[in-house]
Amino acid sequence: MKISRLRAIAGCGCVLGLCCSASLADYTLTLTGTCPGRLTLEWSGATPDHVQGFIWGTDQGHLLLRRGPCAGTVLGLGRGDWIYLVKVLGTGSGSGVVYANAGNYCGGFVQLIEGGTCRTSNVEPMP
Repeated sequence: MKISRLRAIAGCGCVLGLCCSASLADYTLTLTGTCPGRLTLEWSGATPDHVQGFIWGTDQGHLLLRRGPCAGTVLGLGRGDWIYLVKVLGTGSGSGVVYANAGNYCGGFVQLIEGGTCRTSNVEPMP
């Protein structure tokens, strides 16, 4: 996915344009916006100070990670490519805005995976 620009949301600490706010819940992801174009990614329930990966996939399925620190974890994607990694600050919730200019990513799905715990979020369709 070509990300043309990351933009910070005011009022919180940010890393790579992805920001933190206060909330703890189940590890969830929400996507809103249009693809191609501006997408807002919101997450909650992440472990503070952990790295999380945003993963894009062409379809839903049961993708087994075979190597790396989360080997053995099953994703809800049929195939997956890393979009980017971000370190979660604060209490584990946040949001960010990205501009997805690659139309071939539209119609796919996104899921989060948390470093250290290897927890996964729900799978969200690209809007």
